[in-house]
Amino acid sequence: MTNRLRRIALGVLPAAVVLSVMGLAMPRTQAAAPTAVVAALTLAHGSRTAELIAEVEATPDRVEADAAVSKATLFLDTTDGSVASPAPTISSLPAAAPLAPVSKSTPLPTRAKAAPKPPPTPKPPPTPTLIPAPVPTPTPGQTPTLIPAPVPTPTPGQTAAPDPTPAPTPAPTPTDAPSSSPEPPTWTFDLYSPGSDRYQDPDYTACTAASSESMLNTITSAGSASGFVWQPTTSYDTQESILGFEREHMTMLTSSAGTDPHGWRNALNYYGWGSVGAGVYRDSSYSSFDSAAKAAVSAVATHHKPVGILARSGTHAQVITGYKVSGADPSAGSLSFSILGVYMTDPLKSTGHRDTFTTTADWRSGGTWVKFGPYLETDSPYADPIDGQIGRAEWYGKWVIIDPVR
Repeated sequence: MTNRLRRIALGVLPAAVVLSVMGLAMPRTQAAAPTAVVAALTLAHGSRTAELIAEVEATPDRVEADAAVSKATLFLDTTDGSVASPAPTISSLPAAAPLAPVSKSTPLPTRAKAAPKPPPTPKPPPTPTLIPAPVPTPTPGQTPTLIPAPVPTPTPGQTAAPDPTPAPTPAPTPTDAPSSSPEPPTWTFDLYSPGSDRYQDPDYTACTAASSESMLNTITSAGSASGFVWQPTTSYDTQESILGFEREHMTMLTSSAGTDPHGWRNALNYYGWGSVGAGVYRDSSYSSFDSAAKAAVSAVATHHKPVGILARSGTHAQVITGYKVSGADPSAGSLSFSILGVYMTDPLKSTGHRDTFTTTADWRSGGTWVKFGPYLETDSPYADPIDGQIGRAEWYGKWVIIDPVR
């Protein structure tokens, strides 16, 4: 590159910068027009070039405009500011649209670049606030469950401060406590022996005698008798013999059929242990169904002997050989049990009750041949030689049983 061209370039460069600031620079894809070059030179080198601007503005022809540019270039190349000889026409420049008139103006000051904003100082992460967990108010009778307070997760780069108060140790929860009350145990016992029964038929007045024969046979099968003299039998003749003995040792009027509780008790002791005063069986009366029923069940469980009851208001005899209860075991002597039912046998064949399980509800208030009700007979006016009691005063309106005591 020649010195002249170098000087032109050096002169044009500041002008281009000025043009860029003023918004006069052309897009990078379009070459600068000759008139633009002259304008740039004018802004860079003062009033002498103003004359060249006027010449360029007045010359619409492209060739003549190029000549004006050449003059401006020669002006810059001289030392005294005079115009040199015309420069060759630059025919290679592309055509450009005529420039709008350029007015003289005071060069704009260069805008200072704004100082870069410093990067924002990062805010320190917030310190987590520990919120204590609410302590529930325990229901009366309930053990409160301790809920530990939540432990905050430290932010990366942050060390979690230790909690000066140690978390309380939760109270142990019992695992063996039952969720509900357990069901009480059930106890079942039955002395019944199928070959021991004696039906009273065809003598319908011999219910106590047939029951005595069946009860003594059952005691033999159970093997629970001490000093027992009875020989097992189910004969009708033995039944009639027992009935005769009862009527001879009762406190009831002879005009009434059958016998009363005193005669039944005496026959059991005599035929079983050889004496009316043996004292193995007794007649007992109770003021309520519950107390009589519990006494009957307790006697069967404790002594392993059947119990006789006076059914149908005292006009009929039945036998209890077993029971089903819940709660305490009655064979241990406790009365803390509830009777679920009993195993009952009726000596009258037509009733169909042979070792029949009868619920407590039916036994208390069932049908005529099942219900165990109070004694209502009044035909026993005489005093008993064994206990000195008068039957109708001792039994009337009460629940009467014939129960073993040993």
